[in-house]
Amino acid sequence: MEDSALKVIFSEILRGYTLVDNEDFGKLKIKHFNNFDSAELDIKNRYFYEKARDQGLPTREQKIQYLLDNNIWDDKKNKEILNLKTMIAGLKNSKSKVFLQAHIDEINRQLEETQLKLSEKELKKEELIGFCAENYAQRRINEHYMQKAILNEQGGQLLSNENFEELHQDQLMGLIATYNKNTKKFGSSNLKKISLSGFFTNLFYLCENNAYTFFGRPLVELTFYQVELFGYGRYYKSLMENSESQVPEEVKESPEKLVEWFESSKNAKEVIDKSKSAEKEGSATSLVGATKQDLKRLGLDNPNETISLAKKAAEKGGSLSMEDMMKIHGV
Repeated sequence: MEDSALKVIFSEILRGYTLVDNEDFGKLKIKHFNNFDSAELDIKNRYFYEKARDQGLPTREQKIQYLLDNNIWDDKKNKEILNLKTMIAGLKNSKSKVFLQAHIDEINRQLEETQLKLSEKELKKEELIGFCAENYAQRRINEHYMQKAILNEQGGQLLSNENFEELHQDQLMGLIATYNKNTKKFGSSNLKKISLSGFFTNLFYLCENNAYTFFGRPLVELTFYQVELFGYGRYYKSLMENSESQVPEEVKESPEKLVEWFESSKNAKEVIDKSKSAEKEGSATSLVGATKQDLKRLGLDNPNETISLAKKAAEKGGSLSMEDMMKIHGV
């Protein structure tokens, strides 16, 4: 996604709402929810769940027990799902500890295969469970969510409870489609890209990790998008502060590759430090199995180019700003 599109998303996150057009209702606002909104939805969800149970709809737990009692599903399949989840967690942990690109690529391949297997097994289980009290509550809460999230152009309630209940199915589906179309852009992938973009970091450098300074309101009042974006900003800033090599051009625009690069650089440095402490040659050549491409990617092909953060800080009077860090890393 281009910077111009990311800037629009960023501006909407700062405002706390998104302006949209709907065929039936014209110009509308989609409110970005915060913790107070979430608490209200939790209360409503409990109400809908209890209503479903009172009307005789079985719970998810009851449906699963039925499948087990009738040998439609068994504990062996549950263990297979648990094992796949454990395997995924283990692969992610292993990935955080390697530094060779070949190893990272292999783990990514295994992760993709394992996650696909997990999704297939979980989907099969959900199909067998079918409709239950939790599904009913989720469907009703989604409708309630639409009513609370979609406002008129002035920011007031678009539909009363009575009017919402009387909505034609096509109108309801139209509102849901409008909501989905205009909120999918707030996924984690785009928020990560924004947190690495210059238009974001130019502001973020100045707030000194203070969310109130950045957004102008208490943390508890921030929307979930604002909290998530700020969290990514702090995370990538921390990575920058703890790296001693320049970020390669080919990873700057990809949050996933950037994290991989920082982690692999850190792991490589730890291996080199252990070599030094063992009175071995403390250089890039001590990275067993590293190719020239690995050494270049990790910034170890020319030790003289390694960044001395302490030296840079001394030159700046004892400390480095985030802007200094970004310049050092070439971001």
